[in-house]
Amino acid sequence: MDKKHIKALRKIVGEDNVYDDKAHMIAYSYDATRTRYEPDAVVFPRHEEDVSAILRYCNDNHIVITPRGAGSGFTGGALPANGGIVLGFEKHMNKILEIDMDNMVAVVQPGVINMDLQKAAEAVGLFYPPDPAGQDYTPLGGNVAENAGGMRASKYGITKDYVMALRAVLPNGDLIRAGKKTIKDVAGYNIAGILVASEGTLAVITEMTLKLISKPKL
Repeated sequence: MDKKHIKALRKIVGEDNVYDDKAHMIAYSYDATRTRYEPDAVVFPRHEEDVSAILRYCNDNHIVITPRGAGSGFTGGALPANGGIVLGFEKHMNKILEIDMDNMVAVVQPGVINMDLQKAAEAVGLFYPPDPAGQDYTPLGGNVAENAGGMRASKYGITKDYVMALRAVLPNGDLIRAGKKTIKDVAGYNIAGILVASEGTLAVITEMTLKLISKPKL
């Protein structure tokens, strides 16, 4: 990648959020399959506006983007097979924005670890059922992008059954909102459902509204 692109990306997100050194290229080159493709840079957006600016710049300059969770999947979704940049959300976009006890939903950023949401929900008597094998370290953005399941799936369902709404950025940098915070949302196309399991190929998810249920007594 031309150094002018590295400079432009650092102007968008700051010097400390763009890396093109060998150590980072190796660290972000593989997933659970151990297949390796090194990116040209790793970028950590600070917020949704950064994601939009990054995608707009990369779209204009024909730079490939690969959103990444923990790199724990076996599908290749996190592999930068064509180089370009890897987007990492663990550094900044890792916050639980809201747990709405009245409506029984959580609003989270993509870098929130699955187990952290489970603990936060259970602390107020609620429950988030999806429990993939890597629940202690996999982020919810990756869970949604891969439609993760888990041991509780046979009783409670999988990730797609708990996604109520999403905010995401399209390849051209435009922001979209899909779904609603309410259970009854029958108007229009199910865009949120299309983005679930899309592995970052359609848009970059920046915020998720997830359904919670009452905490089981046992």
